[in-house]
Amino acid sequence: MIFRILAYQIELYLAIRNFGILLPFLLLGDGVFAQIVNVESKRQGVNNQEGWHGNINFNLSFQRNVDDILTYGNKSTIQWQKERNRLLLLTDLSRVQAAGADFVNQGFWHGRYNYHLDEKKHFPLEAFQQMQFNSIQLIQFRSLSGAGFSWNAVARDSLKFRIGTIPMYEYEELTNGTIERNFRQSTYFLFFIDLNFAEFQTINYYQPIINNLGDYRFSSSSTLEFAIRKWLTYNVSFDLLYDSNVPQEIPGLVFTLRNGLGVEF
Repeated sequence: MIFRILAYQIELYLAIRNFGILLPFLLLGDGVFAQIVNVESKRQGVNNQEGWHGNINFNLSFQRNVDDILTYGNKSTIQWQKERNRLLLLTDLSRVQAAGADFVNQGFWHGRYNYHLDEKKHFPLEAFQQMQFNSIQLIQFRSLSGAGFSWNAVARDSLKFRIGTIPMYEYEELTNGTIERNFRQSTYFLFFIDLNFAEFQTINYYQPIINNLGDYRFSSSSTLEFAIRKWLTYNVSFDLLYDSNVPQEIPGLVFTLRNGLGVEF
């Protein structure tokens, strides 16, 4: 897999040179590769102190019933921050096997470097590398590389608004043998508000192919949480993903609605 990633990096350099632009690829992954990965939601929860911080979690379970069920995975969030520099590394792998067949087999690795142009950290430049796979979505291997900027228009504890835009190069192999090489523009915005009795957050991504705007992906993730009592909350979340160009075997629109209660003590 390492040789495959190196070969991809060489191909990426040649593609960018022919396209007439230059992207600073600062990160090189070493073996993990989904649809749109919601990096902003993961970045919201990491520690803002300087130095290294993060968490790494592994899980493994085996169940024998009518069929043998094997479940294993890994999730990690690692961040390094010093002055205006920030490095964020994310990993999320999960696999569920039953009777020798995969019911879930997906994962991604994401590395992102940010450099803030101003002391108040309102205008960060960022570059990223991402690799992912998802057998249910027929994605055998997808690699994304890009660089751009974002604007932290509002960055208060009770109110946040961020918008960013990043051109990126995409290499994708599907399980049916299809190979795609495209330049996409990834634009996103984040909005968060705390009203004391309720909190609302929404993060939305729009990713069209630069020379074919009709081929695009759209992702939205929104969460609303109400305080019923000081110790009791009700939350509802809605996640949506739309891809305008997918194989006939899978749906172009996928969404999830969740609601639940939370207890704090």
